[in-house]
Amino acid sequence: MKDDKKTRRYSKWIGFLGFLGFRGFWYFKTHDVSELYYFMYFAWFGHFLLSKINVSITDEMYLENEKNARAFIGILAMFLISILTVLSVLIKDLNLKPFVVAAFVILVLSYSIKLYSLEK
Repeated sequence: MKDDKKTRRYSKWIGFLGFLGFRGFWYFKTHDVSELYYFMYFAWFGHFLLSKINVSITDEMYLENEKNARAFIGILAMFLISILTVLSVLIKDLNLKPFVVAAFVILVLSYSIKLYSLEK
């Protein structure tokens, strides 16, 4: 089995990859749509919350909280998908890439926040 202390030590610092998301603001200078994908790095900020949760012993309460967080994210995902569908129907020449990137970041960060709030 892997050394959990070593893994936890690195996992609490992996949230700093979220700062790469600020490179997405270069889109406003270059107007290159591919720059928008850097905003997806903001989802790494969720690791700051998840690293504070002690999962060395997964008990029934943690499993229940994880199930509730996944259910919440499922409802939120359906809501975001319906908004994207309505936007694509109403506005024909709308570029949905920024909205898809935003939906991804919202879902990942919402899962982290919801699980953290249920554990505390």
